Amino acid sequence: MQIDTDTFWLAAVVLLGALMAATMALAIAAARVRAAARRVHEQQTQHEGMSNRLLENEYRLRAIIESEPECMKLQAANGTVLEINPAGLALLEADSPGDVIGKPIYLFVAAESRDVYRDNVRRVFAGESVVYEFRLITLKGSSRWMETHATPLRDAHGAIYALLAITRDITDRRLVEERARRHQSELAHVARLSTMGEMATALAHELNQPLSAIAAFARGCTRRVRAGTTTLAELNEPLDAISEQAERAGAMIRHLREFVRKRELERVAIDINLVVRSVAQFAEIEARQHATRLRLELAGGLAPAHADPIMVEQVIGNLVRNAIDAMDEAHSPCREITVRTARADGAAIGVEVSDTGPGIMAGLVEQVFDPFFTTKPDGVGMGLSISRSIVESHGGRIGVRSRPGGGATFGFTLPVFSQEVTRDALAHGVRR
Repeated sequence: MQIDTDTFWLAAVVLLGALMAATMALAIAAARVRAAARRVHEQQTQHEGMSNRLLENEYRLRAIIESEPECMKLQAANGTVLEINPAGLALLEADSPGDVIGKPIYLFVAAESRDVYRDNVRRVFAGESVVYEFRLITLKGSSRWMETHATPLRDAHGAIYALLAITRDITDRRLVEERARRHQSELAHVARLSTMGEMATALAHELNQPLSAIAAFARGCTRRVRAGTTTLAELNEPLDAISEQAERAGAMIRHLREFVRKRELERVAIDINLVVRSVAQFAEIEARQHATRLRLELAGGLAPAHADPIMVEQVIGNLVRNAIDAMDEAHSPCREITVRTARADGAAIGVEVSDTGPGIMAGLVEQVFDPFFTTKPDGVGMGLSISRSIVESHGGRIGVRSRPGGGATFGFTLPVFSQEVTRDALAHGVRR
């Protein structure tokens, strides 16, 4: 009976231990469940908070976009408009978002601007941020000029999924620039006419030479034919000389007519050395009359410049004539002008016109390109100002170095012709 009692109590102890272990296990499990539930709750709370903040940010961003006075749009790589704000719809003269969203942007880009637009879209989806101008045709047929700042939008993995663009109407600015450009063209035209007027005597003398030669050869031929002292073979040489002199005079007149005619700025690929030689052909006439020697130091192997040849001729001609006048007024004992060409820093061609005149006083160097500033008694002070406007309109720079008593050197640069320069010119409506 004693054994049964011991067994009972042993079994009771074992059972009690098992119950306690089970209770502890249940308590631990319950604690873990509660902790897990708490973590899930906290995560849900955090998730809801993040969702709310994202929603708030989305509402805030949408409110900013919709209230933005400039056109804002999202665009796909193929040109499809994904989103556009009310300002953009107004700019396109659209009645509803459906008139634009889901449509190719190229439906609204003028034909001559589409290549420029496509190229810039390609650059954005390659990772660049760009600024470009283009002409837009609205849904109601109006033509406007636009400036767009475009940047890539990336997803969480860094992949570009859209183009974000802010576009503003710059039609008024373009009209102002066009009026200013026309005004500059008018001033340049007047300056060329003035230059031809001042050179009229020298040019008349230069034209008189081939005309006198033609007359002399013609009279000689006539006398020999009338006297019967010549054959047709013997007349070949004087007749060839008449033809040569006539072509010389004709070329001179054609160039003068091209130089003084009213024309639009037209940039092309030019050989700067040929332009300098063309100017020298006429400048030498005036230089000889003022006992001045004109020298050319032209670098070989230069890339073509991107410029309007007649406008560049005008700049070089202005600089050469200023040098002649400066040395003439100062009665310089040694009168020499050197025109140089060279490759400038960067993608540019440089031209310099140096003289052996009196130079420019230090206090006046910064003023020589100002409108109406002149040191000539009868000057109007527009030659150098117009020259600066022409050079800067080509994207170049102009400046002067001077050593009093040691002459002055005026120099300017022009961009090298390239496809990039041509594309930029097209984007800004420049003929080429």
